[in-house]
Amino acid sequence: MSELQSPPSSVLPEHAFRHNLTLEGRESLAHILLMPEHNIAGFIYPTMLGTGVAKSTACFFSPDFPEQIVEVVESPVADDMDFGDWRHGPLHMEIVDPLKRVNIDWDGTRIRFKGAFTATHPAYAFSSHPRGNPPYFGNDRTEQHGRVVADLELDGRKLHHEGFLVRDHSWGPRVWGLNQHYKWIHATTGDSSMHFFEMQAFGRTELRGFLFKDGEMRHLERVDYEFVYGDAMLQQTFDVTVTDTAGRKSRIAYTMFGMLTSSHDPKTLINTGCATLDFDGKPGVGVCEFAWNKDYFDFAKSFVPKYG
Repeated sequence: MSELQSPPSSVLPEHAFRHNLTLEGRESLAHILLMPEHNIAGFIYPTMLGTGVAKSTACFFSPDFPEQIVEVVESPVADDMDFGDWRHGPLHMEIVDPLKRVNIDWDGTRIRFKGAFTATHPAYAFSSHPRGNPPYFGNDRTEQHGRVVADLELDGRKLHHEGFLVRDHSWGPRVWGLNQHYKWIHATTGDSSMHFFEMQAFGRTELRGFLFKDGEMRHLERVDYEFVYGDAMLQQTFDVTVTDTAGRKSRIAYTMFGMLTSSHDPKTLINTGCATLDFDGKPGVGVCEFAWNKDYFDFAKSFVPKYG
């Protein structure tokens, strides 16, 4: 049996914690919040550079808001501070049980959040794939879904949420502009989960990802999708059939309820669609993120009504 046909290998617990970075390295931990009952989505996103400078961002969005609510802090952090007790400005992240449980709090001016994450499946590491992680996009990364219980306050409005969270952890070099386009896709019902990352760089397309259902995780072998844009070239629906290396298939249909826009680099633009979905007939939530070369996106979006 080939390595790709085998189930993904286990992630070492130490990879849940902070890594030693080269000067050009970057480490990030994205926590994506999906709250369709409130018509709100958001993220809490600590990052750090090999230079010792950390940046922490909290961002929440709703079609009901006039604009995204964002708070950011950026400053050096101690070399010996780790994710077991990570404190940076308004952010406190605490790994309670590696790859299983995380507490994350944000005590800002406009945003206050207190949440507890419990994983619903093993973490998927790109290093478990025969081709690993594309080296221009890190040494490795893990992707994981889980349940979250949280209290959120936005500009004084208090909300309670019990649902799901998408957690992404990556470390190593990061050259954003080398991806001409990528799709970073997540779906979960709690019992079943799917993720794929399709990257287009150097004229090649790389696919990594997994399907977890019936208690078993397998690498993805192929993805087949169709989607619909709005006039601004923002994805509105996304329908995908994924096939894993055991031949299992899942069909997932996304409908976006919110769109988070961001950029980490002058060359790129990221449109993160936050969605409700149907996953093999069961309701769930997910992320449908499209990243673009910014010059291409700015040029192409005016042609979407005619050609897109």
